[in-house]
Amino acid sequence: MKALLIIISVFLSLKSFAQSDTITAATAKNYIGKEVVLKGILKGVKPYSDRNGKDILFLDIDESYPNSEIGVTVFPDAVPEVKITKDDVGRTVFISGVVQDYKGKPSLPISEGKQFRFKE
Repeated sequence: MKALLIIISVFLSLKSFAQSDTITAATAKNYIGKEVVLKGILKGVKPYSDRNGKDILFLDIDESYPNSEIGVTVFPDAVPEVKITKDDVGRTVFISGVVQDYKGKPSLPISEGKQFRFKE
């Protein structure tokens, strides 16, 4: 029974990735307000603590900051679920969510771990 539940949850999480347009960091500006899957190469991981001392991660996708075309932020509730280390730099990632405009630049916030996965 437990195995069946795991299979169903994996299937549903993969299905959520499959229902949106797959975009690149360079095309993100054309998808503000739309649900997408961002596919790109993880170029950097920058840990940060917010003013309350909670962990946040800033991810560089396809280019390193400040040259990146999209800002990706992993917010505190998702940090424990999103298992990323500096050793993961160079891997292909898929990030789902709604592209937002943050100070004139596309942004893709990660508030749940299921929004993020590595290419297998």
